[in-house]
Amino acid sequence: MTETVFACFDVETTRLDPSVGRVIEIAVVRIDDQGRPAGEWTTLIDPATADLGRTDIHGIQTSWLADAPAFLDIAGDLVDFLSGCVPVAHNAGFDRGFLCAEWDRAGLGPLNIDAVDTLGLAKGLGLPGRLGELAGALDIPLENAHTALGDSRALARVLVELIGRIDSPFPLPRFDPPLLSPPTSGRVAHRPVAPT
Repeated sequence: MTETVFACFDVETTRLDPSVGRVIEIAVVRIDDQGRPAGEWTTLIDPATADLGRTDIHGIQTSWLADAPAFLDIAGDLVDFLSGCVPVAHNAGFDRGFLCAEWDRAGLGPLNIDAVDTLGLAKGLGLPGRLGELAGALDIPLENAHTALGDSRALARVLVELIGRIDSPFPLPRFDPPLLSPPTSGRVAHRPVAPT
């Protein structure tokens, strides 16, 4: 029997609408079916615009993106990190919509990605919908909220808690890489470490 690996992902964006907004940060946190860490990957992304939207929410500064890769540069790495895993997102339609829009914008054609949506799982259990409130209700710390990596780490822990509370099975879509995936580049750029 093949071990299930979940790939919990999150994006930070310049807008709420993927037709006009751009992804400026992405993270993927992998866990196995026992909730054990199985790797993580994150990068800032150059959106090719100076308009970063609600910087008061995501906190990303223009200067941090000077050496950040474009989406096309990281598309192969993203595919590599998601391949064979069960994608998971909170309010999955939002994150999937942005990934598909960026994939298409980069000239890579359509991207077929489905994901377990922890928002739906939480609501089915009568739990709060917002990730921060949901994490709080489950006694899970949400460190560095509104950073792709902070939210993905919390999401991984939320998923484990939700799975433990759900009695009936639910679909676990696996991500299969597109036939024509761009090569991996290994390029990443990270947020500066806050002084302590």
